[in-house]
Order: sequence, then C-alpha cells, then structure tokens
Amino acid sequence: MVTGAPAGESAIGTVDYDDESFSLSSNQCVISAPQESMLERGVFVKIGNTDQPYFIGQIIEGPFYTSRYSETHGRYVAELISYIDRDSVRAVLSRPAPGTEVRTVESGQVQSLLGVSGSMYMGYVTTDRKVSVMMDSATLTRHVGVFGTTGSGKSNTIQVFMEEASKKDFAVLVFDVEGEYIFMDRPTDRLIERLETFGLKPAGARDFRVYVPYPSFTHRVGAERFAVKFCNVDIDVFSEVAGLSRLEQLYFQDLIEKVAAVTPETKPVTLKAIIDRLAQRLKGQAEYATMPPFIVEVNTTLYSKLRLISGLNIVDADAEGISMDEIFKEGRISVLDLSDASDYVRNIVIADLLSKVFKYKVENPESPKLLIVIEEAHTFISREKRDRMMATMMLIIETARRGRKRGLSLGIVTQQPAHLPSEILELCNTRIIHRISSTANIEVLKESTGNVPEGLWSTVPSLGRGEAIIATPKYSRALPVTMRPTMSMRVVME
Repeated sequence: MVTGAPAGESAIGTVDYDDESFSLSSNQCVISAPQESMLERGVFVKIGNTDQPYFIGQIIEGPFYTSRYSETHGRYVAELISYIDRDSVRAVLSRPAPGTEVRTVESGQVQSLLGVSGSMYMGYVTTDRKVSVMMDSATLTRHVGVFGTTGSGKSNTIQVFMEEASKKDFAVLVFDVEGEYIFMDRPTDRLIERLETFGLKPAGARDFRVYVPYPSFTHRVGAERFAVKFCNVDIDVFSEVAGLSRLEQLYFQDLIEKVAAVTPETKPVTLKAIIDRLAQRLKGQAEYATMPPFIVEVNTTLYSKLRLISGLNIVDADAEGISMDEIFKEGRISVLDLSDASDYVRNIVIADLLSKVFKYKVENPESPKLLIVIEEAHTFISREKRDRMMATMMLIIETARRGRKRGLSLGIVTQQPAHLPSEILELCNTRIIHRISSTANIEVLKESTGNVPEGLWSTVPSLGRGEAIIATPKYSRALPVTMRPTMSMRVVME
C-alpha cells in the first residue's frame, strides 16, 4: 500500500477575511496560501495556531486569483469538518479567525477521521497519495454502483472489487458483456510498474471459472457451455424478457398449465411443448374458426415471439444448466461471457440466474456470500422499460433488499445512470463515480448521492482515467480517489 512521511508542521497558509466574493456558509472559511502550496480540491487541512484545539477542513473550492490580493497567493474555500479539542472530535459550532495558521494533516489522522478503514485496498486519495483508501467488506453487502463513460476506468474499478471480494472469501458472479474478464486467472501484463507503486504485484485469481451460453462464441478455451431450462424459469420474468404483452402473458400461462396437465410428472415441461400446443390451437382455428379475430391475433403474435426465443437455442438446448453449488464457492470468481450473446439471450440468462441465486441463498443460508456484478445494467432494466418489466425490477429489488441480510451483494455498472430506474439506482449505497460528460447523467447522480460537495461534482467531467469520487455511508466524506490497477488480467477493449 502507498505510504509516506507524516505531514510537515510548517504552516502552508492562513485563514483570510470573509468578503462578498464568496457565498460562505457557517461551516466554511477562506484560506490564503502561496501559489507554491498547490492546494487542490479535496485536500484536508488542519486549521489552528496551537496543538489543540483546532479545526479539520477540506478544500472544496479554488484557487481564485484577484487583483485585489497578492498575485503570489491563491484563495481557497475550506469546509470545516470537525473540531478537535483534547483529542476529542466535536461538532463545528464556530469558525477560525483570520490569521489562523493552516497546515497539512497526517495521513493516519485523515484515515481515522474519514473512516477509510478496512481490509479491501482500493487506491489512494488523489490529493494526498499518502492516504490509502480502504473499504470494509461489509460495504459490499450494501451494494455498489460504478458509473462512468467508456475509457474512464470503471471496468478496472469493478475488477478491483472482484479481486478484493474474492480474497475475503466472497464468491463472485459477473455478467461480462464485453468478454473483458475471461482471463482473470492470469497475472496482468499491463501497468506492472504502476501496480508496484501501490505495493502490489501481478497475480491471477486463485479459483476461476468461465461459462458461455450454449449458442455463443468465446475466446476462452475450455469455457463451460450452459443452457436455460424452461421448467426452472420464473414465468413472469421470462414473459417480460420475451417482450410479451399482458394479454399474451395470460394466454402463455394458460398454455403452460394445459401442457403441464398432460405431461408425465417424470418429464419437464419444455418450451417446445408449449409452442407445439399453440401451433395446434392456431391450426384448429384455421380449419374451424371459433375464436374472435383479436384473440387469434394475440395467439399469433405470442407464437411468433415464442418461436423467436426458441430459435435463440438457449432455452432447453442440449447443455446442462449452471450448478449453483459451483457458483457459491468461497473465493471463486465465475464469469459469464455474454460478449457474443444477443440482447435476448443476455437478458434471459441474467434474469434466470438472478432468480436462481436468490432462491439458492434462501434455501442455503450458510453458503458463502456472493457478489453479483451486472455490467451495462441499463440495457437489462431501464427507465424506459420499467413499466413493462415490473416483475424483473422486483426480482432485482428483492435480491438486493432481502438478499443483503443473507450475504447477496450487487455491483451495478453503467455508463448511463440516467437510464436506470430510480428504484435500482437507490439500491447502490456506495457509489464510485468516474468521468462523466453528460449533464443528465451527472444530475441524476447528484439528486440521489449525498455528502459530495459541489466543488467535487464540478470535477467529474475532467476526471482522469482511473480517477473517481467515492461516496459511501462508510466514509464521513466523499473522496477523490485514484483507483489501483488490477493484479489480474483484463482484455482491454478499445
């Protein structure tokens, strides 16, 4: 991990007088510092002329330069976080007077004040490399959202979470839509020197599996092919993913019941049997018209949609389903390579496995904790599709809320948070926000993310690759963080 010498005791600036240039709140003050101090937004400072009492503040605005003041000095706005008196942290009920000296804060004190403790190593505070950013593994069970544009570093971030969760004996299941994580069992061959600056070395995942839908291609030799068994699916969720209307769903359910009634108990009900039954119904209608035209139309469109799903060759294909016993292994990372899958196949697979892992965890409460990563989640469930996919959305919400106490954790990854239903976005208690240029995406995060100063929000469009803002209830403040590189291999997508 990154370490460094303690902060110096010499003053780097002083508290300045208030003036009308700044709209200060009661817990803010203006600091004047020489240009060479190079204070940055996010830096933590100690404000006091003696050892104690003193204030701890964070630079949230600046530097500002005006002709009314020395050209060699910049002015900053600091937000007062706490008041330290006799080694006790107290509420901020006053403000430091002009002329009060400002110093940097030792990294250990910053970590203690911010609550950035834990055993999961994320990186370091961007404005102070000496402050390592840690997380408690319990953070995962409150669910994580990773947001950012293409190339901002969100794939690296979620892979770091997977590495750290695996080391803490979580099982990990990732829906890999780009095929980026299929070689995580190999040490990284990129950014090795940079990785060493974090005190880490290349290392592959210790227990690793790759799965691929039966009809799809994968670059991973030896990946296990799997199919979805119709007899095991959640009918309501399956109907929504298949795009069935409400009326089509009613006839679909009726067909299932009729086929089940004539199917021996030793045999499963298959999608083919449903389609065959519907085909017979339509054939009979063609010969002896007995149904009203609108009913015929409903059954005809239902037949077309079910034939489309059947033609994907994922439901009841000649392959086994994924064993939940194999997914719920301590420390194992299971990657589902969906890079060659159509949207229909991808959504059927995600819905099916979300349902299965939740049921398995309820039936096997002593099984290992599981981190489930859903990449590009807005393509699976979106604001636009919300009203048509209520069963699917409730599946995710139930998995998150009821599953949390059972050790199920969600990692929601998207470059379009504005397209996520608000119910899904609000599940993410911990948020890692990488570079985002879209005002709409930034605004939807601002509305639902607390404890992020306005000055930090203004940096979001200009964050560098791998830089992020972490906002979590585990930290007393949102932090600008430089995420560490992954130790395992990732297939880089251009």
